[in-house]
Amino acid sequence: MFQALGTHGPELSPTMALVLDIILLTAAFWLLSGPNRRSAHDVVLMATLVVSVSLLRVVMQPLPNVQPVTAACLLVGAQLGARRGAAFAVMVAMLSNFIMGDGWWTVFQAIGWASVAVLGAKSGLVVDGVYNAGRTALAAIGSAFLFGLIVSFSILDGTFGPVDFAFYLLNGLPFDALHALGNVTFTIWFGAWFSSILAERPTLEALEYTVLDGHGIDA
Repeated sequence: MFQALGTHGPELSPTMALVLDIILLTAAFWLLSGPNRRSAHDVVLMATLVVSVSLLRVVMQPLPNVQPVTAACLLVGAQLGARRGAAFAVMVAMLSNFIMGDGWWTVFQAIGWASVAVLGAKSGLVVDGVYNAGRTALAAIGSAFLFGLIVSFSILDGTFGPVDFAFYLLNGLPFDALHALGNVTFTIWFGAWFSSILAERPTLEALEYTVLDGHGIDA
């Protein structure tokens, strides 16, 4: 299905990459098949969110460690709940990596962003419909380091010892700091209106226009 590039972990065969993609997709559908029945509108909303944010990640790929997905996962988890937030995270990781390069690291990115979505759901970023910008900014900083730690485990292939891994984590701190700065910037720029969009359950056309136009992207 995808060709692993081997840039952030052990290189995978196409067959193994396909198996991992099936596992991730199954996990996403399981998360979405919660006790509450989903309407067609909810399905369209989730699909549009996944496509729009995946596109943003691909477009912003040249920027060093700026991950718009992290802030989006935080806010989707806060507004739509942990299960749908985690499903969103898994599907964005799969779809964006389909374009950027899929491999072993996709599993850890999916887990990392799903953990960020759960953090957003549990941090009280939106209480009684009121968006807390200060709390969201703090969560955005923590999310960068949480995601960075989880994704770092993707390089463990039996050749890294504890000391080597510790140095790897230390060398990654500047990139995590850039990630945190980007997260805070995203939450300041679009946190409030993105949260309000999720609360209002917009139409497909309105959501596409708001997400893409808000970042100056011509779809």
